This record gives sequence, C-alpha cells and structure tokens, in this order.
Amino acid sequence: METFKNESLLEPLEFYSTQLKDAFHNNAVEFFDELTKKTNTNVEENQVECRAYYKEMEIIKGLKKKKGLRIFLAVMSIIGAVAGIVGAIVLILMAVNQGTISMGAGIGGAVGCFAATGLLIFAAVMCFMKAAKLQAEIDEHQKKADEHKKKAYEIMAKLNDSYDWNMAAGLFTKTTPLIQLDPTFNPQKYDYLRSKYGYEEYDKGDISTVYVQSGSILGNPFVFEKNYVQTMRDHRYEGTLVITYSVTVSDGKGGYRRETRTQTLHAYYTAPEPAYYLDTWLIYGNEAAPKLKFSRRPTNINSMNEKQIENYVKSFDKKLDKKVEKSLGSDGNFTRLANEEFEALFNALDRDHETEFRVLFTPLGQRNMIALLKAKDVGFGDDFIFKKDHMLNYVKSSHMQSSDVLDKNPDDFVHFDHKVAKELFVDYCDRYLKDVYFDLAPIISIPVYQQHKDINYIYNRKDEGNVTQAEAEAAANSHNVGLFKHPATRSLGVILKSRFQRKEGDMDITNVTAYSFEGIDRVAYVPVMGGDGLMHNVPVHWIEYLPISKTTPFVVTDTNQDKSGYRELYQSGKFNDSINKFGNSSAILYKKRMMSFVPKNK
Repeated sequence: METFKNESLLEPLEFYSTQLKDAFHNNAVEFFDELTKKTNTNVEENQVECRAYYKEMEIIKGLKKKKGLRIFLAVMSIIGAVAGIVGAIVLILMAVNQGTISMGAGIGGAVGCFAATGLLIFAAVMCFMKAAKLQAEIDEHQKKADEHKKKAYEIMAKLNDSYDWNMAAGLFTKTTPLIQLDPTFNPQKYDYLRSKYGYEEYDKGDISTVYVQSGSILGNPFVFEKNYVQTMRDHRYEGTLVITYSVTVSDGKGGYRRETRTQTLHAYYTAPEPAYYLDTWLIYGNEAAPKLKFSRRPTNINSMNEKQIENYVKSFDKKLDKKVEKSLGSDGNFTRLANEEFEALFNALDRDHETEFRVLFTPLGQRNMIALLKAKDVGFGDDFIFKKDHMLNYVKSSHMQSSDVLDKNPDDFVHFDHKVAKELFVDYCDRYLKDVYFDLAPIISIPVYQQHKDINYIYNRKDEGNVTQAEAEAAANSHNVGLFKHPATRSLGVILKSRFQRKEGDMDITNVTAYSFEGIDRVAYVPVMGGDGLMHNVPVHWIEYLPISKTTPFVVTDTNQDKSGYRELYQSGKFNDSINKFGNSSAILYKKRMMSFVPKNK
C-alpha cells in the first residue's frame, strides 16, 4: 500500500493531482483485493455463476421480445377479425337494402370476410399459444438465472458481510498519514477542540447531528459535522369560494333580461411552517493568527473563462481602491495586498487584523488559494464558504452538501457480482477522497497552519461520558425516528438532541429529546371582491404549527470494534449483562463502532 509519510502538503493541488489521487485509487483496489482474500471469496467461481446468470438474462431478453411480437400479432389479428366481422355485416345489410340483384354478391363478400376472419382468429389463437409457450421458456430460464444468482450471492456472502463503516477513512489515513481520520469523534478530541480552540456542541433543539467525522492535519484537530437543521419558512395556503349572482344584460332586442353568473373566488393566507435540510460543515482548530476574523463566500468564477476572470479582477481592483479610501477616511486598518488576483478571488475584505491575515496568506498561501479557486476541472473550483473566528476555521462547500461519502451505508456495496462490487467500492473511494480532500484543501493551502502542531494535550474530563453528544445523536438518528418522536407530530421532520445523563460502565445513558411540531387545523376568512361588487369572506384552511417535544432514554456505547470484532463480542455474550440490565425494547443497532438501543427499564 502506497503512503506519503514524508510528503509535504505545501502545494495541495499539485499533490492531489500528481500523487495522491492515483495512489488512493490503487490502495482502494488493493484493499478490496485483500478483503477478498481475507474472506476466502472464490472470484473465479463467482464469475462463472455471474456469466451464466447474464447469459440466461440475455436469453430471457430475447424471448421477451419474441413474446411481445407474438402478442402484438395476436392483438392485430383480433382487431382484423373484428373488422372482418363488421365488414361482413355491413355487406349483408347493404345487399339486403339494395335488393335481390346484389344479394348474391353481398353474401359472397360477406362469406369472404368471414373466412378471412376465421383465419385471423386462428392466427391469433396460434400467436397466443406461442406466447404462452415462450412464457414457459422465460420462466424456465428465469429459474436458472435465479439459481445462478443465488449461488453467486452465496460465494460473495462473507465478503458482502465484511463491509464496514470507516473503510474509506482508514484508507485515507494510511495513504497520507499527515491527515488522520478518526474511527469515532471521541470525548478526548471534543475536549481538545472545546477547551483549546473554543469549539462547542450545539444544544438547541433546531439542529441534530446525523453524522460526525473527526480527524487532524499534522496534529491540529478538525471535525466534519453533517447536521439535520430545522428552520421556519412561509407557506402560502389557497382557498376558494364559489359565488352565484344575477346581473341585468341586454337581450339584443332593445330589452333586458336577468342572467345568472357563477364565479370562483381565490384567496391566500401565509403562515409559518417548519422546513428541514441537511447541512455539512468542516470545523478546524489551529493556534495560528488567533486574533483574526474574516469570511469569504464563493464568487461566480466557476462559470468564467480565463479572459472573463481577468476582467473580473480588473473590475474588483476598483472596489479595492474604494475600500482603501474608506479605511483611510475612518482610521481603519485595511491594507490591500499586492496580489490583486488573490484579493479579487478570495474576497475576504471584512478581515479585522491585517498583520495576522498576512501571516496566513504568504505569497505561497496566496498562490495555493488561487490555484484551488480556479481548479474546477481537477477539484470543484470556487464552491466554498470560508470563515475564520479566532482559532476556529469553518468551511462549507457546495459539493459536500449533496455528497453521501461521509455516511455511506456499507450495505450499498453488497452485490452478487464480485466485479461490480469492486467497481462500486473503488468508485466510492475515489469520490470519498475528492469530496473530503477538497473540503480540507482551503485549510491545507495555508502553509503556516502546517507549522503549528500540539500533541501534548492531556484529557482531563473524567466525569463526562464515554461518547460525545455528536456521536450519540448520530446513533439516535440511525434508529427509526418513531422510537423517539411525539405521537402528535405532524411536521415532516424531527430534530433529535442527545444529552448525557450518566455512565454505567462502558455504557452511556442519555436522554434523547425529539423536537417536532403538532399541526392545528385553522380557517382564515379573507375578504375578496366578487363580480357582484360585494366583498365575500373566502375560507382558507391552514395549519398552525406548534412546537412539541418528547424525551426518551437512550443507551449508547463505543465498542472500540469494527463490525467483525463487534459481532464476535456480541455472539460471545460480552454485552449480555449490560443489555439485560436495561432490557432493550428496540433492535440493537451497530454503526461506526457504536452500539445503541432504547431501553425498556427507563
């Protein structure tokens, strides 16, 4: 397995393009091959069964086409037969109406139609019989295909069962040990981020962690948080009312008449409703430039060519002149950098400490950031928010918002065909590297961040739990939300918040509070002018959402085992005493080393 123990991250884009990308891909291939050997998966036998399966499916495909053609011909024959019968009846009726002279001809024509109809009916019957025969052949080949597929699955059983969470994360760390990804976000790493850098877990009931991945770059800690967020938005409800009224209109003859008209009135009423979305952030701690705060958002340079970017930079230069002029007039401390392209593309004009800003963005740091922002073909270009708040750095990219790489379910790699399974796994690993690396890239692009490393931190919070709040929430979110939500819940989403209560050995007893909304049906009457010149109260049915919550005890523990190790311990009865003590009322769930369940004995 290829690694880069001595490789510098000083030029992160070049490192990814020329070395890391291919090395990681090759390591993923090697990892899957080793997993295949470890599980004694007979690839040759599997491929024999798969080829036989695919061959049977091709035969079935051909037979289905033939069957479809037979049914089509049968239907067309029936249509022709019906047309023949109708034609014969028409000829007979025409002959009767025209008299005895044409009777013979009419009857002769009708006989011909009936004869043709008989042939068509016979053809239809034969086609249906052939279709039925073909269906029997299809069923026989499907039976054979299913048998081959079953055998292929049996050969793949141990390999399919060996897929685990964190496989790609482990590969990442082995490939480039300068960037470490942790098996879990443990209390030690949380306390390190909290006490040294000011990181805090979010306690309010509108954000719940569904997945968390911690790690470090040259010893400096970071954490990816994938959160489920609740917000409020306006919803426009519509109501209608049908009115009837009379009007006097001209009858066109100099007089008048009364005419009844009907009109549907439309009315609208706007009220708040809860909305939910996933939100992923990278939070990184580093002591460098501890007084500095700034923020930047993506520009639209991803849609520009080089000439357009050049024009954008020139236009931005005028904005910088105004910023400098304003700063001088207000005794501010803003000083523009000589690198106009960096100023325009990074666009962090709200920085509040020029000296520390220059400490971070040295000429090399500026070049790295420009290359990253313009690298939409290699990476994602300028798709990220970057905020620095003293010693904490926050990165939010567009690509990670729609990515599934962090919490990819390992069951998604399960397949009967070894070749396909390998392609699924390696493709995922390639995406994992790209998505994660280019979230870290804005941090790695700053050379001074690699020069600050603290490995001497001592964990002192012995009174807290075995599991962080984030991991406990992620575990709770892996269960069926019905275990936690209030029975009166009407909102589409539910926010789960975990709060540590006490330790029972290796087990943490937490309270999971489910925050949601009940919906009360309301009616608003909105006055609308009708065609009769009168105001009418149009009823608009709407829902008033009121917050509700329910708290449920929850047990979670870090097993410190991968899936196979956990299974061995579980089958050996290692957890029996603890589980029996609580009397789990829901299925025990294992995910990313965490075992969790809702206890009966609350």
